[in-house]
Amino acid sequence: MTPIDDEAQAPFIQEVADGEEEQGPKTLAEQLKQRRSEIAETRDVLLPLTGYDEFGVVVKHRLMDRTEVERIGRRVITETKERGERNMRILLDVIINSTRGFYLQEDGKEPQEIIDDTNGNQSVLNWSMFAHYLGWVPQDGYNDSRTALYFVFGANEFAIGQYGILLNRWMTNTGLKVDEEFLGEVL
Repeated sequence: MTPIDDEAQAPFIQEVADGEEEQGPKTLAEQLKQRRSEIAETRDVLLPLTGYDEFGVVVKHRLMDRTEVERIGRRVITETKERGERNMRILLDVIINSTRGFYLQEDGKEPQEIIDDTNGNQSVLNWSMFAHYLGWVPQDGYNDSRTALYFVFGANEFAIGQYGILLNRWMTNTGLKVDEEFLGEVL
């Protein structure tokens, strides 16, 4: 190549300057402000459903505020005095009340709502609907969301607890990519 050819292939000063602007803020204060805005604006998350992640099932959750969780806690305290059961019920109710829908997400594609074609082509929005979609038939009149959630997880309280930890980690830091950190992909 001749020196003229080299100059023709070199980027213009304007192109270099434009590329630097696309990289984002430069100062620490600007970076922190941008990060704070991202965290403040995040109100929903899609979490992989423990045990169903190989199929790409994710659950959409919304951020709950402290007063909602306190209300759940006060209600559960009136239901049981046993500490372990009380904690489990609070966890179940936080999972249930924050849920906004069930989706299928293939690698690199937009998530698609799960549609229950056996029930009038309705979107699957809550744990009872998802349990029915999976074939749950309530027994002895226990057709509540807690029982449905237990059905979805195969009555495995450790799986429910693992999923609850994932949800809790996101709720405490909405900017956290919990699936990467919690599942060890970043480590």
